[in-house]
Amino acid sequence: MSKWSVAKETVTALSAQASDHGADAAGMLEALISTALTALATEKDAAYIKNFIDYEVASINVQHVDVQRLT
Repeated sequence: MSKWSVAKETVTALSAQASDHGADAAGMLEALISTALTALATEKDAAYIKNFIDYEVASINVQHVDVQRLT
């Protein structure tokens, strides 16, 4: 299983469990993103994280195919 498949399964599971924790799917995803960024900060420096976030935000409305992320 690819890292992208694991991540997608995690997002699906969190969204499905949201009501069990008094949250909505967006709230669960916000918590996941914040937690993941904190964990990423222990692995990479602030400049890397900022560039990563900037790239991801800029890619939200761009139509492109990233084969790795489709798996």
